[in-house]
Amino acid sequence: MKKHFFYAFFLLFCFAVYTPTAFAQNISVLLDNQPLHCRETPILENNRVLVPMRDIMEPLGYQVIWNETDQSILAKKNTTDMTLTLDTTYASVNNQMVVLDAPPQNVNGVTMVPLRFVSKYSGAAVAWQADTKTVCIQTKGDLTPAPYNPSDSVVYIQTNKLQGSGIVLSQNGLIATNYHVVEKASTMQIVFQDGVVYQGNITVVGLDPQADIALLQIQRKDLSPVKIAKNIQNGESVYTIGAPNGKRNTKTTGVVSGYQTDMIAMTAPIQHGSSGGGLFNAKNELLGMCTAYNKEQYFAIPIAKIVSVPKNKLIPLQNMKDYIYQPSAPHNIKYQKNEKGQYVFSWEPVYGVDYYYIYVANEKNGTYQPITNTVLNSQKWYWNFPHPFGIPVPKKPIYIKIASVYQDEVCGISEPILLPAA
Repeated sequence: MKKHFFYAFFLLFCFAVYTPTAFAQNISVLLDNQPLHCRETPILENNRVLVPMRDIMEPLGYQVIWNETDQSILAKKNTTDMTLTLDTTYASVNNQMVVLDAPPQNVNGVTMVPLRFVSKYSGAAVAWQADTKTVCIQTKGDLTPAPYNPSDSVVYIQTNKLQGSGIVLSQNGLIATNYHVVEKASTMQIVFQDGVVYQGNITVVGLDPQADIALLQIQRKDLSPVKIAKNIQNGESVYTIGAPNGKRNTKTTGVVSGYQTDMIAMTAPIQHGSSGGGLFNAKNELLGMCTAYNKEQYFAIPIAKIVSVPKNKLIPLQNMKDYIYQPSAPHNIKYQKNEKGQYVFSWEPVYGVDYYYIYVANEKNGTYQPITNTVLNSQKWYWNFPHPFGIPVPKKPIYIKIASVYQDEVCGISEPILLPAA
């Protein structure tokens, strides 16, 4: 984030009952340890304190201009230009759109503005004293940067095709999301945790469509990147941050129920819109990126796989509408013998395929025959975690091939895999 942004703390209000009228009567504001004299009593709206516009902005060094025609406020300070409009949940900072948690309001003829928003863009530190119901604004002395917050590293993504999430990987604008979030998209908005809306240039610099990974580069150099976990443990507590059904910065909790090099299974629920969001451990370190779910399981792509995607593309986002993806054969096919005397298989799921065929032969270059899925009474097989299928250990060595099927056509077949005899 920009240097003076580091000096902003978020206001956290944790009360059992939020009654704006009653609560407003008891709120006080201190500016550099001195009472802020307000011509109208501060109010609470959507868990955010609103204070009189001029009473807070002018002491913070802003020149304030009121435009009666469109009911807007222009505040200017050094290199910062801020515009707010009555009853509007969007503001502008240096021509960049910002989403407000609470809009400016007119109370008894006095324009009230959200204190959190104003302080954030003023280089001021803000703290809430719950025992005295006092907001403390500090513009002098030691302004300690706010502690790392994983929510600052997860973004909301809205394209002209669908809505999803993304993960900030670097301070200079590298963001990871799912390929299916950007698939066939031509426009995109990226909304950050603090409400800033990015609509500038977006370039796809890395792609692994088959693994459902896309890396985006935006023109911002003030971001808060995630902290990456060094390992993952089965059964460890985890939480996700994303935008299920468009609800930004939503958290869900659970545990890791299993993992492989290409997939993490978890019990933390995700929904439509969570795609591209983060999976974090109890230390607030990123384990992976939320990607898919079914009726019983939820999945994330391990972060090691995401950061290994080459950044060798330069595709303007608007060109993704013309990008053609053709699924190919499954990757990372593995097998092991289980306690039931079977070889059980796993592989990296291929994004976009409809199902798979499994073929067997007695010789490497022999005639391969499809295996029937007796559960479905069909030759179709579907990816599952941890193992899509298993076969008895053969009395003689055999060979296996696995094919991806898209629109009822085989679009890729793996190399033969030798299965040793019992």
